[in-house]
Amino acid sequence: MLDEMDGKQARRTGNSSPLGLIFDHGCDAFTCGLESLIFAKCAMVGNNFIPILAVITSTMPFHFATLEEYYVGGLWLPVMNGVTDGSVVLITVNILIGALGSEWWGAEREIMGL
Repeated sequence: MLDEMDGKQARRTGNSSPLGLIFDHGCDAFTCGLESLIFAKCAMVGNNFIPILAVITSTMPFHFATLEEYYVGGLWLPVMNGVTDGSVVLITVNILIGALGSEWWGAEREIMGL
């Protein structure tokens, strides 16, 4: 959840390096992919393309951010970004699933009154 703090601290203390940056991006991408798989399992989506799509869409921003930093020379994230805010949303939804149960995801519903 406090993903952006480690890079700021490394730059502040003069301990940042390109290898550390790539390692941090890799760990963050792995964590987001794992969070997506956990959410897909909790949401009971089954064994289909949806978990694969969730992992791909959650790790793609890390690859593009690394390319941006390589070609542009810097990584500038907005105040609200998908890495931090997406993690907060997934953690909140997983806590709600843990508290209320996962039966809601499997319930049959009428969509838009049809």
